Amino acid sequence: MSQFVLSKLFACYVFVAGIALAGFFLWSHQQLALQHEKVTQQLESYFLNVLEMPAEEQNIALDSVMLGVELSSKNGSPISLVSLENSEGAKLVYWGENSDSVSANIESFYLADKLGNQYQLHISFSDSTLAGFVYHHFLPVLGLLSFQLALLLLTLRILINRSLDGVFSGFMRELSVINLRHPEPLQADAFLGQFAEYRQMLASVNRVILSLARSREELSDINEELETRIHDKTAVLEERNEELLELNKQLSVIANTDALTQVYNRTRFDVLFKEHVAIATRRHTPLSILLVDLDDFKKVNDQHGHQVGDQVLKHAARVIQHIALEDGIVARWGGEEFAVLLPYFDLSMAEEKAERLRAEMANAVFEQQAIKVTASIGVAQLCMQETASQLLKRADDALYDAKGGGRNRVIIAYLENSHTQLEIDDLQAGEFIEVFDVALEPSQDEPEASQKLLT
Repeated sequence: MSQFVLSKLFACYVFVAGIALAGFFLWSHQQLALQHEKVTQQLESYFLNVLEMPAEEQNIALDSVMLGVELSSKNGSPISLVSLENSEGAKLVYWGENSDSVSANIESFYLADKLGNQYQLHISFSDSTLAGFVYHHFLPVLGLLSFQLALLLLTLRILINRSLDGVFSGFMRELSVINLRHPEPLQADAFLGQFAEYRQMLASVNRVILSLARSREELSDINEELETRIHDKTAVLEERNEELLELNKQLSVIANTDALTQVYNRTRFDVLFKEHVAIATRRHTPLSILLVDLDDFKKVNDQHGHQVGDQVLKHAARVIQHIALEDGIVARWGGEEFAVLLPYFDLSMAEEKAERLRAEMANAVFEQQAIKVTASIGVAQLCMQETASQLLKRADDALYDAKGGGRNRVIIAYLENSHTQLEIDDLQAGEFIEVFDVALEPSQDEPEASQKLLT
């Protein structure tokens, strides 16, 4: 606001200064005319004195006059041309420029000597005389006006800021305590009310306050309506979100588990198997796998039907999960085959787990028909620098050998040059444990070796 008041005062000052400068230019023009008249009178006087001298002294005197004119011109005199002609038009004296602009500004005067001879004096003044005169006298005036303006504005700024601080403090207090529910218009300050712009601004502020009051009421109604809608939508979304979470759980179960036995399916097991092989290889921890196949399961389907066979598979899956407990990962490998992944189990621990599973399966009675089902199991432990597919092939070959060796038995796959002697006296009656060695699958850089199991 102080800038606004100062701009008003500055405009008034500029207007007054403009009038003063206009008067200065008029005064400069008058002073220049007086100067021209004075110079003209001096030249006329000089030349009349010269013409009255004897003839032999006139040339010397005229040269002295011209030299004086030239020196005066160099020192800032406004003369640009001086010429003296006799009655016959012969130029007795000529000094200055010879141009069209000079010829247009020549003033002529007639002189006569004491003998009655007529002479014509031509004088021309420079066009830049007025500009030079103004420039010479204007800078001090402009400097004085500028200093006066700066001092005036500084003084007024200090006084106005002090006054406006109090005015606007009260103005802001009124704005801070205004009640938009029942707004009252702001009152104009006695000093600032003298300015039309301030009154217009105050009227605009009052209109804004009234508009804000109406907008507040409308926003309050809209806000209540939106809160109601948001509450209803939130309740619906929460219900839908719970449904989606439940559906996601169901989809995860469907995607990762076998629909019949409710253990992991082959797809999920492949992912977990590769992850655990990578972890065991990186950390150098043991990892074993059991491949379990239900013996002569086709006979169960043929004799009792596929529905009974499905129930037998479910029961067998529960037995395998019971034996594996939290130590292993159980998955349906395909048909009547199951896979059990045993992280942190070495070969002896895996062997013990496999034998417990075989014994539990042999002693179990399935369904109301008292069906007896045995299992053949192949066991293998991950070796150094062995891939997942190599480990799986060794376990699968061990399972194949268990089924070919009479079923209801555990076959352990050892690598070549890693024989382990089993104590026969430790075997219980009815236990069949066979041990064989296998070689790792050759790499691409090595010649293919025999992949058959060595029993």
